[in-house]
Amino acid sequence: MNRRTFLKAASSLAVLLPWAGRKAFAQSQPLYQGPFLLSLQADGGWDTTMFFDPKAPYNDKPINKAYTLPATQGVFQYAPVSFTQTINGVAMELHSPKRFLDSFQNRLLLLNGVDTQTNAHPVGTQFVWSGYVASAYPSIGALLATKASQSLDLPCAYLVTSGGYTTTLGLVPVSRVSAAGMRNLAYQERFPGAADTDPPLFSSQMSQRIQQANDQRNQRLAQQLSMPESKDALARYNKAMLARSGLVPLVASLPSPSVTLGSLMDGVGTANPDSINSVLQQAELALYGFLSGTTVSASISLGGFDTHSNNDATQLIRLGYLFVVLDYVLNKAAELGLSDKLYVVVGSDFARTPAYNVNNGKDHWNPTSLMVFGPNVQGGRVLGATAANQYPDYVDPNNPAQLLPQGSGGIVLKPSHIHHELRRVLGLTNFDSAYPLLDTDIRLF
Repeated sequence: MNRRTFLKAASSLAVLLPWAGRKAFAQSQPLYQGPFLLSLQADGGWDTTMFFDPKAPYNDKPINKAYTLPATQGVFQYAPVSFTQTINGVAMELHSPKRFLDSFQNRLLLLNGVDTQTNAHPVGTQFVWSGYVASAYPSIGALLATKASQSLDLPCAYLVTSGGYTTTLGLVPVSRVSAAGMRNLAYQERFPGAADTDPPLFSSQMSQRIQQANDQRNQRLAQQLSMPESKDALARYNKAMLARSGLVPLVASLPSPSVTLGSLMDGVGTANPDSINSVLQQAELALYGFLSGTTVSASISLGGFDTHSNNDATQLIRLGYLFVVLDYVLNKAAELGLSDKLYVVVGSDFARTPAYNVNNGKDHWNPTSLMVFGPNVQGGRVLGATAANQYPDYVDPNNPAQLLPQGSGGIVLKPSHIHHELRRVLGLTNFDSAYPLLDTDIRLF
Protein backbone atom coordinates (compact mmCIF):
# COMPACT_ATOMS: atom_id res chain seq x y z
CA MET A 1 0.00 0.00 0.00
CA ASN A 2 1.52 3.33 -1.04
CA ARG A 3 0.67 6.75 0.37
CA ARG A 4 -2.02 7.58 -2.21
CA THR A 5 -3.78 4.24 -1.68
CA PHE A 6 -3.61 4.65 2.10
CA LEU A 7 -5.25 8.07 2.09
CA LYS A 8 -8.11 6.75 -0.05
CA ALA A 9 -8.54 3.83 2.34
CA ALA A 10 -8.46 6.16 5.34
CA SER A 11 -11.26 8.26 3.85
CA SER A 12 -13.32 5.12 3.34
CA LEU A 13 -12.58 4.00 6.89
CA ALA A 14 -14.10 7.19 8.27
CA VAL A 15 -17.48 6.02 7.01
CA LEU A 16 -17.19 2.91 9.15
CA LEU A 17 -16.39 4.74 12.39
CA PRO A 18 -19.06 5.58 14.98
CA TRP A 19 -20.77 8.97 14.58
CA ALA A 20 -18.42 10.94 16.83
CA GLY A 21 -15.41 9.23 15.34
CA ARG A 22 -16.48 10.25 11.82
CA LYS A 23 -16.97 13.82 12.95
CA ALA A 24 -13.61 13.98 14.70
CA PHE A 25 -11.81 12.36 11.80
CA ALA A 26 -13.32 14.84 9.35
CA GLN A 27 -12.33 17.73 11.59
CA SER A 28 -8.76 16.52 11.72
CA GLN A 29 -8.22 17.05 7.97
CA PRO A 30 -6.01 18.02 6.24
CA LEU A 31 -3.30 15.60 7.31
CA TYR A 32 0.41 16.33 7.16
CA GLN A 33 1.96 15.76 3.73
CA GLY A 34 5.71 16.01 4.47
CA PRO A 35 8.63 16.38 4.66
CA PHE A 36 9.17 13.64 7.23
CA LEU A 37 12.24 12.92 9.36
CA LEU A 38 13.42 9.68 10.96
CA SER A 39 16.43 9.94 13.29
CA LEU A 40 18.17 6.66 14.07
CA GLN A 41 20.56 6.78 17.03
CA ALA A 42 23.26 4.19 17.79
CA ASP A 43 23.18 4.85 21.52
CA GLY A 44 26.51 4.68 23.34
CA GLY A 45 29.09 5.49 20.64
CA TRP A 46 29.55 3.31 17.58
CA ASP A 47 32.85 2.11 16.14
CA THR A 48 33.06 3.88 12.78
CA THR A 49 36.08 1.80 11.76
CA MET A 50 33.71 -1.19 11.66
CA PHE A 51 31.78 0.16 8.67
CA PHE A 52 32.45 3.25 6.51
CA ASP A 53 35.58 4.83 8.06
CA PRO A 54 37.87 1.77 8.06
CA LYS A 55 41.55 1.97 8.99
CA ALA A 56 44.74 0.10 8.18
CA PRO A 57 47.18 -0.59 11.02
CA TYR A 58 48.88 2.56 12.33
CA ASN A 59 52.41 2.52 13.77
CA ASP A 60 52.34 -1.27 13.41
CA LYS A 61 49.28 -1.55 15.65
CA PRO A 62 45.80 -2.44 14.38
CA ILE A 63 43.15 0.24 14.79
CA ASN A 64 40.65 -2.54 14.22
CA LYS A 65 41.48 -6.20 14.84
CA ALA A 66 38.51 -7.52 12.86
CA TYR A 67 40.28 -7.04 9.50
CA THR A 68 43.67 -6.16 8.05
CA LEU A 69 43.05 -3.61 5.27
CA PRO A 70 40.00 -1.57 4.19
CA ALA A 71 38.10 -2.40 1.02
CA THR A 72 36.81 0.06 -1.59
CA GLN A 73 33.60 0.30 -3.58
CA GLY A 74 33.11 3.38 -5.74
CA VAL A 75 33.86 6.45 -3.65
CA PHE A 76 33.33 4.55 -0.40
CA GLN A 77 35.80 2.69 1.75
CA TYR A 78 34.35 0.02 4.00
CA ALA A 79 35.39 -2.53 6.59
CA PRO A 80 35.44 -5.99 5.00
CA VAL A 81 33.54 -7.61 7.88
CA SER A 82 30.33 -9.52 8.35
CA PHE A 83 27.83 -8.49 11.03
CA THR A 84 27.23 -12.00 12.33
CA GLN A 85 25.40 -13.44 15.33
CA THR A 86 24.72 -16.98 16.47
CA ILE A 87 20.96 -17.55 16.46
CA ASN A 88 19.37 -20.90 17.28
CA GLY A 89 22.87 -22.37 17.35
CA VAL A 90 23.72 -21.18 13.83
CA ALA A 91 26.09 -18.33 12.91
CA MET A 92 23.98 -16.01 10.75
CA GLU A 93 25.01 -12.89 8.87
CA LEU A 94 22.68 -10.08 9.92
CA HIS A 95 24.16 -7.64 7.40
CA SER A 96 27.49 -6.27 6.20
CA PRO A 97 28.94 -2.95 5.03
CA LYS A 98 29.32 -4.30 1.49
CA ARG A 99 25.73 -5.56 1.31
CA PHE A 100 24.53 -2.15 2.39
CA LEU A 101 26.61 -0.34 -0.23
CA ASP A 102 25.41 -2.78 -2.91
CA SER A 103 21.85 -1.62 -2.22
CA PHE A 104 22.12 2.00 -1.10
CA GLN A 105 25.45 3.59 -2.06
CA ASN A 106 23.80 5.88 -4.62
CA ARG A 107 21.48 7.27 -1.93
CA LEU A 108 24.02 7.55 0.89
CA LEU A 109 25.65 10.83 1.87
CA LEU A 110 28.42 9.84 4.27
CA LEU A 111 29.94 12.47 6.55
CA ASN A 112 33.19 11.34 8.18
CA GLY A 113 35.43 13.10 10.68
CA VAL A 114 32.52 15.00 12.29
CA ASP A 115 33.94 16.39 15.54
CA THR A 116 31.53 16.20 18.47
CA GLN A 117 34.15 17.96 20.66
CA THR A 118 33.31 15.77 23.66
CA ASN A 119 33.65 12.33 25.18
CA ALA A 120 30.54 12.72 27.38
CA HIS A 121 27.44 10.82 26.26
CA PRO A 122 24.82 13.53 27.01
CA VAL A 123 26.87 16.25 25.33
CA GLY A 124 27.59 14.14 22.27
CA THR A 125 23.96 13.13 21.72
CA GLN A 126 22.76 16.72 22.18
CA PHE A 127 25.31 18.08 19.69
CA VAL A 128 24.60 15.40 17.09
CA TRP A 129 20.80 15.77 17.20
CA SER A 130 20.38 19.49 17.92
CA GLY A 131 23.54 21.05 16.46
CA TYR A 132 24.33 22.95 19.69
CA VAL A 133 25.96 22.16 23.04
CA ALA A 134 26.31 25.39 25.05
CA SER A 135 22.71 25.16 26.34
CA ALA A 136 19.65 23.00 25.87
CA TYR A 137 18.22 23.10 22.35
CA PRO A 138 15.29 21.24 20.78
CA SER A 139 16.21 18.25 18.67
CA ILE A 140 15.86 18.56 14.90
CA GLY A 141 12.88 16.19 15.06
CA ALA A 142 11.18 18.41 17.63
CA LEU A 143 11.64 21.49 15.42
CA LEU A 144 10.05 19.80 12.40
CA ALA A 145 7.12 18.51 14.47
CA THR A 146 6.68 21.98 15.99
CA LYS A 147 6.50 23.63 12.59
CA ALA A 148 3.84 21.19 11.38
CA SER A 149 1.83 21.47 14.60
CA GLN A 150 1.54 25.24 14.24
CA SER A 151 -1.12 24.74 11.56
CA LEU A 152 -2.34 21.16 12.12
CA ASP A 153 -3.69 19.18 15.07
CA LEU A 154 -1.70 15.94 14.82
CA PRO A 155 -2.18 12.99 17.20
CA CYS A 156 1.49 12.00 17.42
CA ALA A 157 3.57 14.59 15.58
CA TYR A 158 6.81 13.64 17.39
CA LEU A 159 7.14 9.90 17.99
CA VAL A 160 10.13 8.81 20.06
CA THR A 161 11.60 5.81 21.88
CA SER A 162 13.86 5.80 24.92
CA GLY A 163 17.46 6.83 24.45
CA GLY A 164 18.96 9.36 22.08
CA TYR A 165 18.28 13.08 22.37
CA THR A 166 14.62 14.08 22.09
CA THR A 167 14.43 17.36 24.01
CA THR A 168 11.54 19.61 22.91
CA LEU A 169 11.75 22.51 25.44
CA GLY A 170 7.95 22.34 25.52
CA LEU A 171 7.54 23.27 21.85
CA VAL A 172 5.64 20.10 20.96
CA PRO A 173 4.31 17.07 22.88
CA VAL A 174 6.33 13.86 22.78
CA SER A 175 4.57 10.57 21.99
CA ARG A 176 6.38 7.71 23.69
CA VAL A 177 4.19 4.82 22.65
CA SER A 178 4.54 1.40 21.08
CA ALA A 179 2.29 -0.12 18.44
CA ALA A 180 0.45 -2.03 21.19
CA GLY A 181 0.04 1.16 23.20
CA MET A 182 -1.25 2.95 20.10
CA ARG A 183 -3.88 0.28 19.62
CA ASN A 184 -5.02 0.66 23.23
CA LEU A 185 -5.37 4.43 22.75
CA ALA A 186 -7.26 4.13 19.49
CA TYR A 187 -9.57 1.30 20.57
CA GLN A 188 -10.49 2.13 24.14
CA GLU A 189 -13.63 0.00 23.85
CA ARG A 190 -11.38 -3.08 23.93
CA PHE A 191 -9.50 -4.72 26.78
CA PRO A 192 -5.87 -3.51 26.93
CA GLY A 193 -3.71 -5.83 24.90
CA ALA A 194 -6.63 -7.38 23.06
CA ALA A 195 -6.05 -8.50 19.49
CA ASP A 196 -7.64 -6.57 16.64
CA THR A 197 -9.93 -9.54 16.00
CA ASP A 198 -11.15 -9.77 19.61
CA PRO A 199 -14.72 -8.57 20.22
CA PRO A 200 -15.09 -5.09 21.77
CA LEU A 201 -16.51 -4.48 25.22
CA PHE A 202 -19.52 -2.69 23.73
CA SER A 203 -21.52 -2.90 20.55
CA SER A 204 -21.13 -0.11 18.01
CA GLN A 205 -24.59 1.20 19.00
CA MET A 206 -23.60 1.31 22.68
CA SER A 207 -20.28 3.00 21.85
CA GLN A 208 -22.18 5.63 19.88
CA ARG A 209 -24.60 6.25 22.76
CA ILE A 210 -21.71 6.61 25.21
CA GLN A 211 -19.98 9.07 22.90
CA GLN A 212 -23.16 11.10 22.38
CA ALA A 213 -23.72 11.28 26.14
CA ASN A 214 -20.11 12.41 26.59
CA ASP A 215 -20.53 15.10 23.92
CA GLN A 216 -23.73 16.38 25.56
CA ARG A 217 -21.99 16.52 28.93
CA ASN A 218 -19.10 18.50 27.42
CA GLN A 219 -21.55 20.96 25.86
CA ARG A 220 -23.23 21.50 29.24
CA LEU A 221 -19.84 22.00 30.91
CA ALA A 222 -18.80 24.50 28.25
CA GLN A 223 -21.90 26.58 29.03
CA GLN A 224 -21.51 26.31 32.81
CA LEU A 225 -17.77 26.88 33.20
CA SER A 226 -16.66 30.45 33.82
CA MET A 227 -13.04 30.20 34.97
CA PRO A 228 -10.46 30.42 32.13
CA GLU A 229 -8.44 27.55 33.62
CA SER A 230 -11.48 25.26 33.60
CA LYS A 231 -12.40 26.20 30.03
CA ASP A 232 -8.83 25.58 28.94
CA ALA A 233 -8.83 22.14 30.62
CA LEU A 234 -12.03 21.18 28.81
CA ALA A 235 -10.61 22.38 25.50
CA ARG A 236 -7.49 20.25 26.05
CA TYR A 237 -9.67 17.24 26.84
CA ASN A 238 -11.72 17.68 23.67
CA LYS A 239 -8.54 18.11 21.63
CA ALA A 240 -7.17 14.87 23.10
CA MET A 241 -10.36 13.02 22.15
CA LEU A 242 -10.09 14.40 18.63
CA ALA A 243 -6.50 13.24 18.42
CA ARG A 244 -7.50 9.77 19.65
CA SER A 245 -10.00 9.38 16.83
CA GLY A 246 -7.27 10.39 14.39
CA LEU A 247 -5.22 7.38 15.51
CA VAL A 248 -7.83 4.90 14.28
CA PRO A 249 -6.84 4.92 10.57
CA LEU A 250 -3.15 4.70 11.55
CA VAL A 251 -3.71 1.71 13.82
CA ALA A 252 -6.01 0.03 11.31
CA SER A 253 -3.26 0.24 8.68
CA LEU A 254 -0.52 -1.37 10.80
CA PRO A 255 0.48 -4.81 9.52
CA SER A 256 -0.43 -7.80 11.63
CA PRO A 257 1.73 -9.51 12.67
CA SER A 258 4.29 -6.78 13.15
CA VAL A 259 7.71 -6.90 11.52
CA THR A 260 10.35 -9.01 13.28
CA LEU A 261 13.87 -10.13 12.50
CA GLY A 262 12.39 -13.54 11.72
CA SER A 263 10.08 -12.06 9.10
CA LEU A 264 13.09 -10.42 7.39
CA MET A 265 15.57 -13.29 7.67
CA ASP A 266 15.18 -16.99 6.98
CA GLY A 267 16.22 -19.30 9.79
CA VAL A 268 15.63 -16.94 12.70
CA GLY A 269 12.23 -18.42 13.52
CA THR A 270 10.64 -17.07 16.67
CA ALA A 271 13.95 -16.09 18.28
CA ASN A 272 13.98 -12.55 19.61
CA PRO A 273 17.64 -11.46 19.75
CA ASP A 274 17.92 -8.66 22.29
CA SER A 275 16.02 -5.51 21.34
CA ILE A 276 15.98 -5.57 17.56
CA ASN A 277 12.34 -6.61 17.19
CA SER A 278 11.09 -3.72 19.33
CA VAL A 279 13.23 -1.26 17.34
CA LEU A 280 11.97 -2.68 14.03
CA GLN A 281 8.39 -2.33 15.24
CA GLN A 282 8.97 1.25 16.36
CA ALA A 283 10.34 1.99 12.88
CA GLU A 284 7.29 0.32 11.35
CA LEU A 285 4.98 2.43 13.52
CA ALA A 286 6.84 5.59 12.48
CA LEU A 287 6.60 4.77 8.77
CA TYR A 288 2.87 4.10 8.94
CA GLY A 289 2.49 7.26 11.02
CA PHE A 290 4.15 9.18 8.18
CA LEU A 291 1.92 7.39 5.69
CA SER A 292 -1.23 8.34 7.59
CA GLY A 293 -0.17 11.99 7.96
CA THR A 294 -0.42 11.83 11.78
CA THR A 295 3.34 11.70 12.45
CA VAL A 296 5.91 14.25 11.30
CA SER A 297 9.17 13.07 12.84
CA ALA A 298 10.38 10.04 14.76
CA SER A 299 13.47 9.41 16.86
CA ILE A 300 14.46 5.77 17.23
CA SER A 301 17.30 4.50 19.39
CA LEU A 302 19.20 1.21 19.47
CA GLY A 303 21.51 0.81 22.48
CA GLY A 304 24.46 -1.36 23.39
CA PHE A 305 27.26 0.53 21.60
CA ASP A 306 29.24 1.68 24.66
CA THR A 307 31.84 -1.05 24.26
CA HIS A 308 34.56 -0.42 26.85
CA SER A 309 35.18 -4.17 26.79
CA ASN A 310 34.95 -6.81 24.06
CA ASN A 311 34.55 -4.09 21.44
CA ASP A 312 34.77 -6.03 18.19
CA ALA A 313 32.33 -8.86 18.91
CA THR A 314 29.74 -6.56 20.49
CA GLN A 315 29.97 -3.87 17.82
CA LEU A 316 29.58 -6.45 15.05
CA ILE A 317 26.25 -7.61 16.51
CA ARG A 318 24.92 -4.15 17.40
CA LEU A 319 25.89 -2.73 13.99
CA GLY A 320 24.23 -5.76 12.42
CA TYR A 321 20.98 -4.83 14.16
CA LEU A 322 21.37 -1.17 13.18
CA PHE A 323 21.93 -1.98 9.50
CA VAL A 324 18.97 -4.40 9.48
CA VAL A 325 16.74 -1.61 10.82
CA LEU A 326 18.13 0.95 8.36
CA ASP A 327 17.76 -1.46 5.44
CA TYR A 328 14.15 -2.12 6.47
CA VAL A 329 13.36 1.61 6.81
CA LEU A 330 14.73 2.54 3.39
CA ASN A 331 13.08 -0.38 1.57
CA LYS A 332 9.75 -0.07 3.38
CA ALA A 333 9.65 3.68 2.79
CA ALA A 334 10.06 3.04 -0.94
CA GLU A 335 7.29 0.42 -0.84
CA LEU A 336 4.94 2.88 0.92
CA GLY A 337 5.71 5.70 -1.52
CA LEU A 338 7.48 7.84 1.08
CA SER A 339 11.01 8.04 -0.32
CA ASP A 340 10.44 11.38 -2.05
CA LYS A 341 9.42 12.99 1.27
CA LEU A 342 11.41 11.13 3.93
CA TYR A 343 14.77 12.16 5.37
CA VAL A 344 16.71 9.58 7.37
CA VAL A 345 19.66 10.57 9.54
CA VAL A 346 21.81 7.98 11.33
CA GLY A 347 24.28 8.97 14.03
CA SER A 348 25.74 8.23 17.45
CA ASP A 349 27.08 10.00 20.54
CA PHE A 350 30.64 9.87 19.11
CA ALA A 351 32.99 7.08 17.99
CA ARG A 352 35.47 4.68 19.61
CA THR A 353 39.20 5.20 20.15
CA PRO A 354 41.81 3.99 17.63
CA ALA A 355 43.55 2.02 20.42
CA TYR A 356 42.20 -0.91 22.41
CA ASN A 357 42.17 -0.84 26.22
CA VAL A 358 43.20 -3.68 28.56
CA ASN A 359 39.70 -5.21 28.31
CA ASN A 360 39.95 -5.47 24.53
CA GLY A 361 37.44 -2.64 24.38
CA LYS A 362 37.56 0.88 23.02
CA ASP A 363 36.82 4.11 24.82
CA HIS A 364 35.20 7.39 23.73
CA TRP A 365 36.54 9.29 20.70
CA ASN A 366 35.32 12.69 19.46
CA PRO A 367 35.33 12.36 15.64
CA THR A 368 32.39 10.34 14.36
CA SER A 369 30.37 9.69 11.22
CA LEU A 370 26.81 10.45 10.15
CA MET A 371 24.74 8.98 7.33
CA VAL A 372 22.05 11.05 5.61
CA PHE A 373 19.40 10.02 3.06
CA GLY A 374 16.67 12.17 1.57
CA PRO A 375 15.05 13.66 -1.53
CA ASN A 376 17.18 16.82 -1.52
CA VAL A 377 20.35 15.05 -0.44
CA GLN A 378 22.85 14.17 -3.16
CA GLY A 379 23.94 10.62 -2.43
CA GLY A 380 26.90 8.60 -3.61
CA ARG A 381 29.29 10.97 -1.85
CA VAL A 382 31.73 11.07 1.07
CA LEU A 383 32.43 14.41 2.75
CA GLY A 384 35.04 14.80 5.45
CA ALA A 385 37.51 12.21 6.62
CA THR A 386 39.71 11.07 9.44
CA ALA A 387 43.46 10.63 8.96
CA ALA A 388 45.36 7.38 9.36
CA ASN A 389 45.48 7.95 13.14
CA GLN A 390 41.69 8.62 13.24
CA TYR A 391 42.03 12.36 13.92
CA PRO A 392 39.67 14.56 11.87
CA ASP A 393 40.87 15.97 8.56
CA TYR A 394 40.19 19.50 7.33
CA VAL A 395 37.82 20.25 4.42
CA ASP A 396 37.58 23.21 2.08
CA PRO A 397 34.46 25.18 3.19
CA ASN A 398 33.88 26.18 -0.45
CA ASN A 399 34.20 22.57 -1.64
CA PRO A 400 33.66 20.14 1.26
CA ALA A 401 34.65 17.17 -0.93
CA GLN A 402 38.20 18.58 -1.02
CA LEU A 403 40.54 17.93 1.91
CA LEU A 404 43.09 20.59 2.90
CA PRO A 405 46.26 20.48 5.01
CA GLN A 406 45.99 21.91 8.50
CA GLY A 407 46.56 25.68 8.45
CA SER A 408 45.39 26.09 4.83
CA GLY A 409 41.99 27.62 5.57
CA GLY A 410 40.17 24.33 6.00
CA ILE A 411 37.64 23.51 8.69
CA VAL A 412 36.76 20.39 10.65
CA LEU A 413 33.16 19.31 10.12
CA LYS A 414 30.92 19.54 13.20
CA PRO A 415 27.29 18.59 13.83
CA SER A 416 26.38 22.29 13.61
CA HIS A 417 27.39 22.33 9.93
CA ILE A 418 25.07 19.40 9.27
CA HIS A 419 22.18 21.02 11.15
CA HIS A 420 22.48 24.17 9.05
CA GLU A 421 21.80 21.92 6.05
CA LEU A 422 19.05 19.89 7.73
CA ARG A 423 17.21 23.08 8.66
CA ARG A 424 17.54 24.31 5.10
CA VAL A 425 16.15 21.23 3.35
CA LEU A 426 13.43 20.72 5.99
CA GLY A 427 12.31 24.35 5.84
CA LEU A 428 13.29 25.16 9.44
CA THR A 429 15.47 28.25 8.99
CA ASN A 430 12.77 30.30 10.71
CA PHE A 431 14.05 28.80 13.98
CA ASP A 432 17.54 30.24 13.43
CA SER A 433 16.83 33.42 15.40
CA ALA A 434 15.47 31.59 18.45
CA TYR A 435 18.00 28.75 18.26
CA PRO A 436 21.04 30.05 16.35
CA LEU A 437 23.72 27.62 15.24
CA LEU A 438 27.44 28.30 15.46
CA ASP A 439 30.05 27.64 12.77
CA THR A 440 29.92 28.36 9.06
CA ASP A 441 26.89 27.53 6.98
CA ILE A 442 28.45 25.48 4.17
CA ARG A 443 26.66 23.56 1.45
CA LEU A 444 26.87 19.83 2.17
CA PHE A 445 23.67 18.33 0.80
